[in-house]
Amino acid sequence: MDNTSSLDGWASELRSGILPLAVLAQLKSPQYSSSLIQVLEQRGLLLDPGALAPLLRRLEKQKLLTGNWDQTGNRPRKYYALSEAGAEALKQLNGDWQNVMQELQQLIEGDGSQ
Repeated sequence: MDNTSSLDGWASELRSGILPLAVLAQLKSPQYSSSLIQVLEQRGLLLDPGALAPLLRRLEKQKLLTGNWDQTGNRPRKYYALSEAGAEALKQLNGDWQNVMQELQQLIEGDGSQ
């Protein structure tokens, strides 16, 4: 049995679970979705570029992002930035992520005592 192929799905699931945190962290300064895709793909955090648009819409609907249209150029483009609520959510999610990483590292290292 090829363990690599059976683990590919788990690795993908792990990346998709942290994608909202990665997007919020990247939007400390306004960006277009195309630049977000580029950065997240380069970091290996975005395996399906088609997953970004629905996530951006959801984060905007939750008021964690602001989306503004740039009318300059040949076609309008929407750029996104972290809202005040998004900055707070980023801070909280980052703290949660740090705690999860620490607990997981302890389990991996065999310090799973209760």
